[in-house]
Order: sequence, then C-alpha cells, then structure tokens
Amino acid sequence: MASELSHRETTTHGWLRHLWVLAGLTALIVLALIPPAQRGETGAWLIRDALAVERLFPIFGFGIALALVPVRRAQIAALLWVMGMGLGLAFRIELMAALQQIPGAITHHFLTLPITAITVGATLALGRGPRPVLIVPAGLILGIFYALSVKLSDPSFGGRPWIFLAGMGLAIWLMGAVVLILRSWQASWFEIAGRIIGSWLVAIGLLYGGVALMGNKLKPKTAPPANAASENAPAAQNAVPGADEFPSFGAPPPAAPPGQKKPDFQP
Repeated sequence: MASELSHRETTTHGWLRHLWVLAGLTALIVLALIPPAQRGETGAWLIRDALAVERLFPIFGFGIALALVPVRRAQIAALLWVMGMGLGLAFRIELMAALQQIPGAITHHFLTLPITAITVGATLALGRGPRPVLIVPAGLILGIFYALSVKLSDPSFGGRPWIFLAGMGLAIWLMGAVVLILRSWQASWFEIAGRIIGSWLVAIGLLYGGVALMGNKLKPKTAPPANAASENAPAAQNAVPGADEFPSFGAPPPAAPPGQKKPDFQP
C-alpha cells in the first residue's frame, strides 16, 4: 500500500514537472513566433531583454544551487529571493545612488551582472559544505539585483507594473524548471557540474566587473596625425592640401573673385 502511494506521488510529481516545463516553453515559443510589431511592450521586452544570457545565467545557477541543497534551505533561500525582489523594487533609487560611486557602474547596468554572477557562482563553486549557508544570503542578493536589472531594462521607464511581473514570472519559471528536473534525476555528477558552472559564473563576473571598473583605461589612445601642424606654424598652412598630395581627390577649387560665388569642388 505504501509503495503504491509512493508510486502515485512520484507519477504526480513527474506530470507536474513536465507540465511546468512545457507550459513555459510553449509560451515562449508562441511569443517568439508572433511578429515583433504585434508582441506588445511586455512581449517585446521578454524576447529582447528578459531572455538575455547576462540576466538569466545567474538565475539558472541559482536554480542549480536550490536543487543541490536540502529542501528546507532551498525554501528559505527562495523566500529570501522573493523578499529581495521587493526590496530591490522599493529601494532601487537608493541602491543606484550608492552604486554610482563605483567606476563604470552607470554604463554597465550598475554592475548587476558581476555582483549576482559572483554571488551565485561562489555558492555553487565552494562545494557541498558551505553551500547550504551561502545560499540564504545569495538568494536575497540575487533578488535585489535581479529586480534592479529588470527595472533598468524596462522600456516604459517604470510606468507600468507588467514588465516587473513578467520578469519575476520568467525567473520563477526558470528556477522551478531547473529545480524540478535536477531533483527528479538525482544524478551523482550534478555536484561536479554545479561546481563547474559556479566557477564559470565567478569567472564571468570577475571579467565583466573588471572591464567595467577599468572603464576608459581600456580604450586605445589615438595617435596624432603625422602631418599635423606644429605649434608655431599657422593653421591656414595645412588647412587645404596641395593637388599633388591627394591626386585621386583632385585639386582644390580656385579662390572666387570678389563679389562672385565660389565655384563648386570639381573631382
């Protein structure tokens, strides 16, 4: 009797898992097939911004971390993620004011990607021992900065709530799909794969954050032209090149007599 109930419960969970994954995939495929002009503001944002790798990769890694910790810890971390979303929405102005002091923050989405990638990546990469402890603050930090990234990419400039709700729903679907699939398989190599993905996330966060912090220092310096006028030479001396210097462009037009229109340039 107990084995029969356990079999029914497993079958029910399997159907719920398949339904959860297929429902989200079907919605995204249908949305992608709709012509861009007919998707609406929220649909266009989902395809263009919400599905960007830099926004979904930390969410994907967090879903893996939720599947690799005990159920109670996963529930607490998921709850703190939701609380972080609310905090990020409510205090986003104060958060941006604090982050704008960091070089490159304003031009790099206020460093939402490196912060979330390093936080989630470290939770995965450090292994089975510290992960149940690290996942709790990681959920809060990820929720705060994911909410900020959604609001920063909102094409309505925060005027409508549908973008935020769509971004939150997409993240919940992705995390739920990852958790349901991984917990149903329970493969022994998931731990190793989780640590590898965590290392990738940390590396991505460090590289992206380093580029943002360096800012203009990475831009190549343009050398002055070789034929630039010296400080003592008059500017008019090099204003118009001679006819023999650039023969393919022809000779410069002659000066117009007083009171007459200057002739057009002849190639």
